[in-house]
Amino acid sequence: MVAVEQQKQAHTAWLKQMFWKPAQGAGEKNSIHSTLKVGDVPEELRQWRIFEFADLLEQGLAPGPTSTFVEPADKEAKKDERLLVLSEPEKKSWTLTTEAGDSLLMAAARADGLGFDIFAKSEGESPRKALGPSFVLACNEQKNHWTLSSVRCEQCESRGTRLCGSRELARMSHYSEAVGEGNAFCMDVELPEVGEDGLSSVVCSVCSDPEADIGGCVLSTRRPKWNARQKTLTLDFRGRCSLASAKNFQLEAENDSSKVTLLFGKVEPNKFVLDYAFPLGMVQAFGTALTATHWK
Repeated sequence: MVAVEQQKQAHTAWLKQMFWKPAQGAGEKNSIHSTLKVGDVPEELRQWRIFEFADLLEQGLAPGPTSTFVEPADKEAKKDERLLVLSEPEKKSWTLTTEAGDSLLMAAARADGLGFDIFAKSEGESPRKALGPSFVLACNEQKNHWTLSSVRCEQCESRGTRLCGSRELARMSHYSEAVGEGNAFCMDVELPEVGEDGLSSVVCSVCSDPEADIGGCVLSTRRPKWNARQKTLTLDFRGRCSLASAKNFQLEAENDSSKVTLLFGKVEPNKFVLDYAFPLGMVQAFGTALTATHWK
């Protein structure tokens, strides 16, 4: 009987923590709204998501592995990976899809305006917010330094460690550079080193080597050229980009300018193409493109 009573008390305490708000008056920090009754649901988004999350679990859906979005594209591939990025300005969101229109990742602007939460799709489903973000793209107030991280480190999880860290996937630094009579937006992207097996090194605060760091691979903006006759900056997008935009850019390896590793170009008012190749993974390419969405 004692054990049963303890279970009831623990369950009641959990319900109070999850569904009841503390009163805001002075000296009432530990009290409960007297108007709340069993079955009441506070009008808070986080509370509604609890039920949606539970519903998804009942359907057999749960946060899945994120490694498929992280690992680099095939180094030997003869063609770039080609995807689309769709913008919904009124929702402050961006969706990464295949060329056939299948959703892969969805990014929603964070409440503080300093970056994006990135949600991965479940098996056969569109990305679901109730499962929480799989990745976080955070920036400083100037929006010139960005960090992309995986919320869960799968290496920690596979080892069964009690404390699971987050995995750092990329860093982006923005700056402007004078080109002719114009000013070009530029960025440098630092990625983890890629091993001989074609997999990215794990940079985690919990399970990786303390000396492991981002910066094994560095990509940089392919610089445009100044067209004196047209009085504008120009860059060849190989027919992949049809509309002019300050957000259009390309990346190349810092020590090899012969190949474009990422191309982001506008093709319709709220539609962009995103082509990427080794050493970028899907979420790194998407995250890199998102950092340029405030360029005007």
